[in-house]
Amino acid sequence: MKKRTYHKSILGCAAALGITGIIGFNALSVKGGRAFAEGTENSQDSVREDHENGWEAANRDTEYVYCVGSVSKIYSTAAVMRLIDEEKVKLDAPVTDYIPEFRMADPRYKDITVRMLMDHTSGIMGSTYSGGYLYEDTNKDRLDQLLEHLADQRLKADPGEYASYCNDGFDLLALITQRVSGIDYTEYVKKFLCAPADGNNTGSGVTYLSMKDLAPAYTAGHVLYEQGGTQVLGAGGIYATASDTAKFGAAFFAGNNSIISEASKIAMATPWTDKDIYMDENGLGWDFVSMRRYEDAGIRVLGKGGDTLMEHAFLLVAPEEKISVSVLTNGGSSTLNGLMAEAILDVCLEEEGISLTDSEWPAAVNIYDIPEEYEVMAGAYAVSGMEGAVIDKISFPEHKYMHVESIGPYKTTCQDYALTDDGRFAQLAYEVEDSGIDQMRFALNPMYISFKTGADGRILLAADHNTRLPGIGEQAQHFYIGEKMDEEPACAEAEAFAQKVSGREFLIVSEGPSSSAYDMAFMEVVPQAEFPGYVFVVNSRLGTHLLKIADAHHALAFTDIPSSRNRDLTDITLVEKEGSLELYTSNGLGFISDENIQTFDGSVKKIVLSSDKPVWFNIGKDRANAEITVTKRPEHSAVYVYNKFGEVVYTTHVKGITDILPMPEDGRIVFLGQDGESIQLSSL
Repeated sequence: MKKRTYHKSILGCAAALGITGIIGFNALSVKGGRAFAEGTENSQDSVREDHENGWEAANRDTEYVYCVGSVSKIYSTAAVMRLIDEEKVKLDAPVTDYIPEFRMADPRYKDITVRMLMDHTSGIMGSTYSGGYLYEDTNKDRLDQLLEHLADQRLKADPGEYASYCNDGFDLLALITQRVSGIDYTEYVKKFLCAPADGNNTGSGVTYLSMKDLAPAYTAGHVLYEQGGTQVLGAGGIYATASDTAKFGAAFFAGNNSIISEASKIAMATPWTDKDIYMDENGLGWDFVSMRRYEDAGIRVLGKGGDTLMEHAFLLVAPEEKISVSVLTNGGSSTLNGLMAEAILDVCLEEEGISLTDSEWPAAVNIYDIPEEYEVMAGAYAVSGMEGAVIDKISFPEHKYMHVESIGPYKTTCQDYALTDDGRFAQLAYEVEDSGIDQMRFALNPMYISFKTGADGRILLAADHNTRLPGIGEQAQHFYIGEKMDEEPACAEAEAFAQKVSGREFLIVSEGPSSSAYDMAFMEVVPQAEFPGYVFVVNSRLGTHLLKIADAHHALAFTDIPSSRNRDLTDITLVEKEGSLELYTSNGLGFISDENIQTFDGSVKKIVLSSDKPVWFNIGKDRANAEITVTKRPEHSAVYVYNKFGEVVYTTHVKGITDILPMPEDGRIVFLGQDGESIQLSSL
């Protein structure tokens, strides 16, 4: 048997990038009808040998099962494409043909087709979070419950207008699969997608607890949690080994029609649009259906990444070369996994005599005099970045450079850009105010910003960025990232809305004791003094969103950025009830304001639990820094303790956690469980 010596160097790169925990990857290649799988689990130093006789991998009993996150979207897309091959579903038929009870609070929902669910162009807001991730628990009714949430949502765009990442669309695909086939979605995936690909270690978020060798659920801080179950089955709920995932990728090889037809594979690998590079480049299910560095070598590749709270995945397929690479980890990110997958694919291609080189971007030339016509571009822009929404105030001091003041919910930062000879603005290493105009220098791997005017006259911000990680690879990105904001005055009731939310913190109450929502339990709504008609909504799960105040009780998502930077939008509604304020998001979460929360003092020794309402407390001063012991806690209950910054310092979802509760000063504690049960406490 021939040993693959390149694995050690690849894993060394992975370790240098800080991928923690257990790493599992498989590179699958088919040559002349002979298949082999390569990879490693549980050790960064082990090297797996080829098996000349097919798929079976060495040390099979050590191969771990991971949640593949959004790589699951390829499974749900393929499931419906198979039904299309069987002429049971039509790609361009309305979704309501297959889910008659599908409704939304927007008449345009009737125009949403099956194709639009697959290519992210449905116009659905994005992600319904309720019950999406549970610890040591499952929810077999989650797909049907999604319909209840969508019934109250509006659309963010006309169906088919542009692609913007949408998880809910793929859960609807899973539901279509169930309704049309009459078979449970998980069973359909196992029987019709995995078994034909010789995959026998694949399940879902409703079966994961019965699967063997689940990858341990470590956080970045090496804390071991209970196993988490992703319940958004079509969007992110497939569980599999790296081998099974790579084998599934092989079903998209040219000539392999074991799962879907060649016509369906071609449809999935066709970009939804080729009109504008700043729009998303996805096909049906796939994040991308080509990549420049491979195209230059005559290689077509298909790719899909996925992330959950603790696990990350990437599937990379070269159909004509018959190579499928799966990288699954319980640390890092799908971006790092994607770069690792590319490195593995490159080695496989080199064995076939195909060498790749990363193309150099043309050197930018600084233009020191900005034409006056750019003045119309000055003003405020709603921008969605990787860290959330900001308001970018753009100006052109002395017509020498572009100054960007990025206003966030809590702080403002500044960045300068120089106009280049290709009409884009390149990010500078320093602010001109510090370096001087004569010392303007481009940043390393600079972001390039350009202005685009849409057909409707809107001014959009477009960004080009080439991220390079030495020894690993590069990733080129092109996105619309923002749009110029309206200069209309705030609505008459904006001040009333701002007064309601100002200085308050909102605590989640809509989820059950097994929900991961309590890992990110707090929300703030932050009004903007400089832009009184707008508020930032901040939550670790939802990210940071910029909303426009509609009236005294509603703030709405308003951006129409034609890319995935406009993903996962939400509206909020305020309800005044029993002397307190409740907040509801359009994607399924409910919160209460903090002003009437009870004090957790020495008198609290028994917590009576409720299925409908978590019991929240502020930690009283007489118990601050003390230690409280839980003397009785029901099996299906949970306790969380937070410090004054909203960070989790204790949760019963950590494996082996003690019964002693820390009591951080100015912190909070929440108890969750079922009706008729209680938690008992004592002081040390």
